[in-house]
Amino acid sequence: MNRKIIALLIGVVVILGAGAFTAVRLLNPPETSEIPAGAQVFEDVFDDGSGNEVTVKTVILPAPELPQEESGVAGVFLRQEDNNFFVGTGSTSVNVLVENGEPQVAVDHSGPEVEVVVSRDTIFYEDITEVSFESSESKEQTLQQVVRQVDPPTDLLKGASFTAWGERRGDRVVATVVVFAETQ
Repeated sequence: MNRKIIALLIGVVVILGAGAFTAVRLLNPPETSEIPAGAQVFEDVFDDGSGNEVTVKTVILPAPELPQEESGVAGVFLRQEDNNFFVGTGSTSVNVLVENGEPQVAVDHSGPEVEVVVSRDTIFYEDITEVSFESSESKEQTLQQVVRQVDPPTDLLKGASFTAWGERRGDRVVATVVVFAETQ
């Protein structure tokens, strides 16, 4: 009888140990792939043609030409006044409606409007990364951002993606580097 009690106690200890191990794993899931600082992440939902929704995650790694530190501001371009660019931040959306052949752009943003001041020493890059958000066999894609150095834009389209690095002073960034991407 003592052997049965000892075996039963060992069985209970093993079951409790396995339960505790499982609980700890559920509370602390293994780390998923780390997303590097400065990476852009997009998640797009598509109909796969059969009525099923498919989510495709796109991670764009920052171009090596860009500063490695966190940007001073990132958002959507609103307007330009002289050497100052105004950027909408927070959660952003850009809607383009074409009426009589003329595009009408509506930009919304939930964060503050930030002024980006540039000088002749500010370096401008245009983001020319080829991105396809179409559904594919893979549910995740990682791309390397591609940029090219350009002259400062004089007629940037409202709603363009806009990121600036430099010294942030309240709602103003004195930019040393700017990268922008116009929607096609």
